[in-house]
Amino acid sequence: MCQRGNAAATHSAREGPALFTQIRLASSHIAGRATIATASALLLAPVFVAAAAVPNNAPTTGKTSTTQNTAARPASVFAVRASSHTGAVRDASGKLWERMPLTFGTTQRSAVTVTSVPSPRERIAYQSLANNATGYQLPVPKGTYRVRLMFVEPSAAPGERVFDITAENRKVANRFDIARVAGRNRGYDLNITTRVTDGLLNIKFTSRSAKKPVISAVTVTSRGKVATPTNTRVVKLDARSPFYTPIDKAPLAANSEQSIAHLASQVHDNWGGTAATNAYEFNGAVNIATGKTPRIRVGFHNCQKKPSTPAGLYDGPKYFVNVPVPANATAARGSDGEMSIYNPATDQLWEFWQMRRNTNGWEACWGGRIDKLSTNIGQFTFPYGVSASGLAMAPGLIGIDEARRGTINHAMYLAVLDSHRWDKFSWPANRSDGISTNPNALMEGQRIRLDPTINLNDYNLTPFGRMVAEAAQKYGFIISDRSGAVAVATQDGRAEQARTGTNPWNTLLGGPAYSALKNFPWDKMQALPKDYGKN
Repeated sequence: MCQRGNAAATHSAREGPALFTQIRLASSHIAGRATIATASALLLAPVFVAAAAVPNNAPTTGKTSTTQNTAARPASVFAVRASSHTGAVRDASGKLWERMPLTFGTTQRSAVTVTSVPSPRERIAYQSLANNATGYQLPVPKGTYRVRLMFVEPSAAPGERVFDITAENRKVANRFDIARVAGRNRGYDLNITTRVTDGLLNIKFTSRSAKKPVISAVTVTSRGKVATPTNTRVVKLDARSPFYTPIDKAPLAANSEQSIAHLASQVHDNWGGTAATNAYEFNGAVNIATGKTPRIRVGFHNCQKKPSTPAGLYDGPKYFVNVPVPANATAARGSDGEMSIYNPATDQLWEFWQMRRNTNGWEACWGGRIDKLSTNIGQFTFPYGVSASGLAMAPGLIGIDEARRGTINHAMYLAVLDSHRWDKFSWPANRSDGISTNPNALMEGQRIRLDPTINLNDYNLTPFGRMVAEAAQKYGFIISDRSGAVAVATQDGRAEQARTGTNPWNTLLGGPAYSALKNFPWDKMQALPKDYGKN
């Protein structure tokens, strides 16, 4: 076989030992140099382990990276293992495979009968399929990676399900046909070696037939040591922030059941009974500034017809002065026009409401700035900021990279239709725009969680919904604002779309945004007491 670019591929379909087995195929099927992938430690993603060689059947060890330091840690081996099961599964060797990743690009999955697999101890990984898959993505440090794509053909005859596979824009399989090379119901591995230089491993499937691509599982491991990335959250707050504090063991409010019934009715009685995922509008546009970003004066757009320019914008703290707005900055779509500007170097966060371009640059109706963000809990000085609660929006957004990794390690922003009247709110909020006189209405700032004892496998959640549910069980939501629907919000994807031509949420949601939280069990939420966690 001939080498093509930086990616190489080998195949394996034999029932046998854990080591991969090479099968030579015609060059029309593989564009790449044949290699044999060696046994390696493939661990729950993303995990970093000692660089020494580890047998493939070694028990899971290592340390998951969730800290906020922007500098890379000392080099180590990067390893990932994921299947298309709805939840994590453990194989016969005791290795843990994480649940179906969002980056397969689909919400469709099914069980499949398997008669043989390349590695018998990994049989469970082949027993589920992601249907209509578009590929696979994963944020990784710069380096060279071995990627094992694991397939089973459930029903198609040769020629009925055909697709090309590219790795890092290099074609590694031309007109790949699982049925032709493996037959039906037999596990089959395609092993790829590829170099990643931009921080994102990108595997793409391009269908060439009526039947669309399927995939069962994937493993990724670095060839040797790579730098360990540590910044998984959109912005960095104080480690003691309520956005970062697990609440799975916290006590409940006395009226938790009644408050959650009030919340659940807001979901069930509106918009088809599914909460909104604001991924394309009314979300948060986070723009990263550097020391070289030009600083400007943001104009005041008096959208609320105030009698004069409010204090603090151009005097005192001067929140609208000397603002580092990147040249390619974007504001979120929708009437809120939210824009966040995060400058890690100066440890500052600006957030603006109804931010828009004018003939002189940018103008906003309201906003604020947090200095020394890394020592702040995520709260603006009263009465500044963009959310009605006074909480920063950026920390509670569902970030693009964390969605690609499949793990949210913070509390999430939640907007509701009906929050308690403005004169009653809960820490960490410092204000409210609520209007409800219902004594059980949730307060802005109040923290809620998904019952940590329920089995998420019982709810037929989308991959996105499953990720949100897992975070909701540990970190929960913070009621941050009112809106036209109960809604979570994501980091806006248009900045990436401008660079790549594709909005990442098209893949990460695996379908329309309005169904991303389908079947989410809002009636199983639990409300924490007022001011929980306040010193």
